[in-house]
Amino acid sequence: MRKTGFLLTILFLGLILTIKAQYITPGNNLSLTFDQLVAQSGGVVTFNNNTYFINNTLTISATDTLRITQPAVVRTAAGIRLEIYGTIHSVPASGEVVFTAIDTLSAANNFKGFRFEDSPANQFQNTRFTHGGGIQLLSSEASFENCTFIHNGSSNVSAVITYSGCSPYISYCRFVENERSAIGSGANVQGSPHILHSEFIHNTTDNSNRPQINLGPGGTDTLYIIGNYIEGFYDNAGGIGLSNLVGAGTTKAVVSGNTIIGNRYGMAQIGNDISSRITDNVILDNNIQNQPNLGGSGLNFQAGGTGNTAIVRRNIIAGNLWGVTIIDQAQPNLGTTLDQGGNVFYDNGNGGQVYALYNNTALPITAIGNYWGTNDPLQAENFIFHQPDDPSLGLVTYTPINTLQPVFFSFDFLASDNPQLTENVSGTIDGLNHTVTFELEAGIDLSELIPQYIVELGVSGNPASGIAQDFTNGVTYTLSLPDGTTQEWMVSIEQTPSTFTLHFVVLDDSENPLEGAIVDVEGVGSQNTEANGTTSFADIAPGSYTFEISLEGYYPVSETVTVIDQDVTETVHLQLITTLQANASNEIKLFPNPASNSVSISLNQFGAWKIEVMDAKGVCVKEQSFTGQEILLDITDLESGIYIIRIQSARNILVKRFTRK
Repeated sequence: MRKTGFLLTILFLGLILTIKAQYITPGNNLSLTFDQLVAQSGGVVTFNNNTYFINNTLTISATDTLRITQPAVVRTAAGIRLEIYGTIHSVPASGEVVFTAIDTLSAANNFKGFRFEDSPANQFQNTRFTHGGGIQLLSSEASFENCTFIHNGSSNVSAVITYSGCSPYISYCRFVENERSAIGSGANVQGSPHILHSEFIHNTTDNSNRPQINLGPGGTDTLYIIGNYIEGFYDNAGGIGLSNLVGAGTTKAVVSGNTIIGNRYGMAQIGNDISSRITDNVILDNNIQNQPNLGGSGLNFQAGGTGNTAIVRRNIIAGNLWGVTIIDQAQPNLGTTLDQGGNVFYDNGNGGQVYALYNNTALPITAIGNYWGTNDPLQAENFIFHQPDDPSLGLVTYTPINTLQPVFFSFDFLASDNPQLTENVSGTIDGLNHTVTFELEAGIDLSELIPQYIVELGVSGNPASGIAQDFTNGVTYTLSLPDGTTQEWMVSIEQTPSTFTLHFVVLDDSENPLEGAIVDVEGVGSQNTEANGTTSFADIAPGSYTFEISLEGYYPVSETVTVIDQDVTETVHLQLITTLQANASNEIKLFPNPASNSVSISLNQFGAWKIEVMDAKGVCVKEQSFTGQEILLDITDLESGIYIIRIQSARNILVKRFTRK
């Protein structure tokens, strides 16, 4: 009896220790931090050396929220799983939150990961998950943005993120070298995740027969796989898998803008009641297992029943063992007369045979308007396996085919790429002479300009678009087709002189503006000043310009202005002719005016006169005396320009302006 009592005591104490060995939050709509958990959890959560430690099972109860707003490192003991019925917000204001194991040296010591059940509105940003057992989402919505998942095992679930009855949102994340698939769901559960702009690199390290993205039936919404980079390494692992094998629902999917490279296969769509749009993807070199009977398709469609359909448009499918394989009852659409495919196939094949498309069904397939690795429709037939090769198979309608040409659709320098430019500049494309020419202003440095060009899908350019080049002496670009056809193009730039504006301000000696002054700029033109005494000449190239400014009643001015690399403002003062001189000038008659060789001067009174001829700067350039009322003045020794004749007697000063042509 004593022994039995002692045993019962031990069992009772063990039960107490087990209860104390975990912590469950109160479930009172609390907003908790890790520091509060350290204070309240009785040692389940501790803090030491700037690190939080989760030493045993931690449960966030329904209605409670764990908020992480600062960078933190959280290490969890081996085999321990975080149970979440409430919510986690891991959104540091800066830096990163890291969830990892206490011991990261052995996979056996990984922590078990997270289990979310009926957990609403979880949010993770800038959070790293490593050396865990994966994240299980059971009817629990969660978003992951700018998060990293690396070196996680599968002790909790079979994918790093496994969902059921929910649709996680995953964007700008990285999944690297995890033991199983990066994202996955069960064969009989539904969900429509959004997987956007993320990287999937070398996942499925256990080399099991799993794709890196492994999705089961979709939910009521469309699932999206957009803009991701999916690079394989382990030869049993594929790129993307969409499956509906047990009739658990209907899948609607958009797979667009992804690069799927170096996997066992690119994408497999297997099962019934799956419809997808597969567009604008690069599906390249998915051949690493190199066993054609087991895989190697760029795209694979397979269904035992009906409803496996896809719209396949504008994809590059190259370097795979098979371009597209279609099996059993699947029936993708690769292009119609009204909606051509625009897909580009090349270098797909095995055993010395090209297989761009293999229709292994009895159903007809439409594949109009695709490039099959050649511009020759007769040769394209050799790259498509269908009814002509085996009468039991369905016919592929593939003509007319799309042909490729090594031409530029556009070639531009964008101001956003080239700070020297104030606006985008487009080149002039000459398809006959294979040239692209630009006109740029003088002064722009041509030694490191970044071009952006557009060619047809499937055409490659060298140098590549978006790469800085020295265009000082032009750059030769080579455009290549998949069949080996090449064409060289010369891209050159002619620099036109920069132009500037030449402003004139005409004032009198008292700084008052003079309206109506004639400003004549050599080789440019003549304009009158406005009420504020100004006039401007636009589009002036760099150089030196002689100008003359004249106004009735003022001495004219002739000077030179130089334009170098900016707008120029030239202020000119005109000297007033005195009242006596101005009135007396009416007593002089000059003919002709303008004159070439001589000018006849007539005065209204007889006298002894001294003649002075002054140039526009007021310098006396000619003198002569005579007696009488008339004289023929020789001006052949004068240069062309405006002159002032000053005629003086003992009692009068007479002034008149004339022009030497």
